Amino acid sequence: MLVIIKTTSEQSSMRPHTPYTNSFEKLAWRKLTTAFVALLIMLTISTMASAQWVNHYPKVDDFGHQLYLEQHELPIHTFGITDPAPSPDGKTVAIASKGWIWLLNLESGVAKRFTDSGAVDSRPRWSPNGKRLTFVRDFGDDTAVVIKELDSGKETVINSTAIDIDPEFSADGRYLYYSSGISGSLNLYQREIASATQQEISNLKQVERNVRRLASGQGIVYLHGDGAHRVLRHRDFLAGSDEIIKAQTLTYHLSSDVHPTRDLLVYSAPIDNDYHLWTMDMSDQRVSKRLTTGTSFALTPAFSADGNQIYYVQLSDNRQFQLMRMGTYGSKPEEVQVTTWDYKAPSGQLNISIFDGQQSPVAARLSIVSADGHPVSNPKGATFVDPQTGRTYFYVDKSISLTLPTGEYEVLAARGPLTNLVSRTLKVKKSKTEQLKIELAPIWDSSRAGYYSADFHGHLNGDGHQRATHEDALLQMQGEDLNMLSPMSWNRWERLIDSDIVGKRTTQDAYTVVQGQEVRSHFHGHIGLLNVTEPFTPWFFGPNNPTLGDPDLTNADVFAYANKVGAFATYVHSVGDDEDPFSTEGNINGIPLELVSDGVLEPKMGLELVCAWTSPLGTSELWYRLLNIGQPVIAMSGTDTWVDFHRTPAVGTGRAYVRPLNENSDADPILAGALAGRSFLSTGPMIAFSLDNGAKPGDVSDSGKQNYTLSLASTVALEKVEIVVNGKVVQTLASIKSGETKNYQGQVELPEGGWIAARAYASEQRADSWPSMHARPFAHSSPIWIKQIGSTTTADKAKAAGELIRAIDAAEIRAKKAYGEKPMPRLYQRFDEARKALLNMQ
Repeated sequence: MLVIIKTTSEQSSMRPHTPYTNSFEKLAWRKLTTAFVALLIMLTISTMASAQWVNHYPKVDDFGHQLYLEQHELPIHTFGITDPAPSPDGKTVAIASKGWIWLLNLESGVAKRFTDSGAVDSRPRWSPNGKRLTFVRDFGDDTAVVIKELDSGKETVINSTAIDIDPEFSADGRYLYYSSGISGSLNLYQREIASATQQEISNLKQVERNVRRLASGQGIVYLHGDGAHRVLRHRDFLAGSDEIIKAQTLTYHLSSDVHPTRDLLVYSAPIDNDYHLWTMDMSDQRVSKRLTTGTSFALTPAFSADGNQIYYVQLSDNRQFQLMRMGTYGSKPEEVQVTTWDYKAPSGQLNISIFDGQQSPVAARLSIVSADGHPVSNPKGATFVDPQTGRTYFYVDKSISLTLPTGEYEVLAARGPLTNLVSRTLKVKKSKTEQLKIELAPIWDSSRAGYYSADFHGHLNGDGHQRATHEDALLQMQGEDLNMLSPMSWNRWERLIDSDIVGKRTTQDAYTVVQGQEVRSHFHGHIGLLNVTEPFTPWFFGPNNPTLGDPDLTNADVFAYANKVGAFATYVHSVGDDEDPFSTEGNINGIPLELVSDGVLEPKMGLELVCAWTSPLGTSELWYRLLNIGQPVIAMSGTDTWVDFHRTPAVGTGRAYVRPLNENSDADPILAGALAGRSFLSTGPMIAFSLDNGAKPGDVSDSGKQNYTLSLASTVALEKVEIVVNGKVVQTLASIKSGETKNYQGQVELPEGGWIAARAYASEQRADSWPSMHARPFAHSSPIWIKQIGSTTTADKAKAAGELIRAIDAAEIRAKKAYGEKPMPRLYQRFDEARKALLNMQ
């Protein structure tokens, strides 16, 4: 059977994706309602009341950026093998794969599916007698702990209103240890299985999980993560002690297991980008022995029942985890092969091929889910989760073949934010092959219009599960129709991730990856560096960071370095609130500490107007003030996504569309065009603004009456379409429907100085903006300057200067409170210089 789906630019009136009228209706509305409720909670409890994303799962109160909790502490969904758990009899290994638990017979190599829920099951652990398995069940918006009988299949589900993860049986099988966020922090609980009564046994800050029982039954080992620190702790039940036995910093894969008869610990810990297995005698913690060698990414170790072998998973070249084992005291690792995957149910084949409007095969983003809600994983590469909607997705390079249990499936397909979301429901039949052809064409073709799309702030690797290369990023870029990506190498304190590839450039056809650097000067404000080949050092500083040297550091040092080496510095993810940051003292304190002083003093600076995690509306208001004092701060884009993360928005969720500039053969034309202001910034829509005198963004126009032309295209509805002059909305135009392209014409009176731009956006945040993954569909043109770049009016300049002085005063108060008596003369001098410059503008 051949099914053809088509969406083209001529079909701009095509209906957007709507709730289903078949067996998917309940599931779809459940997900949409859950996301909407989560959004309402977010708007109510967030300290930044309109932050773009806070949490999809139940909130953990003491975790500032829940994104990291959901990414690193919750289970992952992958086609490959994760979470090996050898059985007590030594004949079987319980594994997680494709979202289910499987029992792998070590002699035959046959893996039989043990669970078949619509949720995602993972992290299995055996009862001491081998008659029960316990594991984590992930519903996509909450998690539970399940105990399942091997013989009867009976399930006992432990599901609080909070996150519940990482179960482990006690040595006598009477109790279950697990982690729950019911107290507002992920603490450990001990549950008596027979009586179903439980008690909290730890109350440390942030994260306690990954419990492993000691063979003696007299204690446990568990992971504790608090801020920059990740440690393994030993709780001795008899002595009543709880002490750290292994300490790391920001080591998100610090997983461990305890030998079945000895006080021997095996754990996974990093060296730069690699993860290795180590063993350590718990009674003599001075020496650790490294078991793996070379370039390794070895995770989740578990001892065999006899203690002679260690099972673990290792990432392969195609970003799939494979099951490995090696001797406890060292031996050559070997892969444990699965010869047969026994679904214990009939299966069929689904073949999908993807084409553009000219019938050329292309890469695309797919999301596939069964009728019971179970997400399909990618057999050829990484599988991701959109943290905004909870929707699972992956990338297909032209075509893919999937073996699936029989039943009904929903397929969603997109190729960037300007391609209408395609939806199809189909049935996979026993021993049959279903052919699905999908045609994707944008409602606006950026290349034909002379634009290149760019995401100037992402990350390649950030301690995610799916370590990535530039080639991995290129596939995702092709699937999102994104021409340029600038991943930023960054630090995990002493670990400088991807430091050796700063400046690396990789090109394939029309797609280019250029490695930059993010200087994560916490509290002062993070700065992204483009066109840099040697990284700035130190990579981090600030009052809340480890002080490794002179604390009197300032972001002015970063700008000085950028100016010296020809790099370009941009303040990234700046304003999280939709409100004007100058409207209240609370909002003004949300501006990064040194952003305003640097914006006043630096002749070249970028400001990330769109980002996955911050507000384009609030950031625009800050940008307007800097433009109004005559500072031509460049509006930049960045998703701040991670190619190696499991839960992450798509590359290009925050992007710029740039008219390239080829005047300097040594400069990248896309970056040169962006720095010349020849762009518009977007979380999805297209906005093309020009004056009839020929001026476009980045150009200069005369004052007085000017006619303008505005073109707008969007896959989602936009209620607000506005013309902005010197930060004020001077005209409001008609809204645009989803999938529509609309042209506007009008006339505006331009003052003697300043700038003009156009913007369009959704009036409310959206729980689901697919094909974009941003809560606020938004587009903003860069400015057209009046008479000359950096011009302004006396009144606008004076007003903006006064507001910026308030921001600097507030920043100085925050700095003195944070640094206390510690001398910071260079920082305070920077504030004084900026304040003096602003006072001269009043």
